[in-house]
Amino acid sequence: MITIVGCNKGGAGKTTTATNLAVGLALRGFDVCLMDADPQRSAAKWHADREEAGVVPLITLVEKLENLSQTLLSLDEKYDHIIVDVAGRNSRELITGGAVADQIIAPHQGSQLDLDTLEELEKQTVRIRDMNPKLKVFIYHAMANTNPVVRDTERKEFLEYVADLKGFTALNSVGFFRKVYRDVIPDGKSVLESTNTEAAAEVERLLSEVFGGH
Repeated sequence: MITIVGCNKGGAGKTTTATNLAVGLALRGFDVCLMDADPQRSAAKWHADREEAGVVPLITLVEKLENLSQTLLSLDEKYDHIIVDVAGRNSRELITGGAVADQIIAPHQGSQLDLDTLEELEKQTVRIRDMNPKLKVFIYHAMANTNPVVRDTERKEFLEYVADLKGFTALNSVGFFRKVYRDVIPDGKSVLESTNTEAAAEVERLLSEVFGGH
């Protein structure tokens, strides 16, 4: 299964989402390949730290830019899951990856600046589905506010905005803005490998909702 983690906004938590999904699937016993398709190489640096620290389970890393299609199809024959981290912009990697992917998970914060980029993603999705009609696109509310005073309002507005767009499914899972997501990165770990049960539960819910038993 090929899963692209991408959107058109930087700082939305794409690499964090991708690395946590990769570890979560590996912990479930799947053979996982993490593809870094972002010139900033954040996922590759995270993976290097993980290898240096000797953290298991092992995850294969592949770096690829530009046209991802043929490489992803080849990897799909070898691995149970390929998780692809693309740059936060309208990129060739997002388009060519989406052309052969099973699904896109698009993390977005609840800010208006983030949500406004969904209209561009909607147009991209129409073009990608001309080549890949089976593609699913999930919108993931990431880095959500933990303040109970604003949390519910932010979530309501997020869902209302996504509902007005076509071709998207808003996930029930929510990832909140927690320091632990940043703290585990230098060790090449996921929050699933931390002691923070709240963050780990968030990732587990996302895994179950998107991948189920796959």
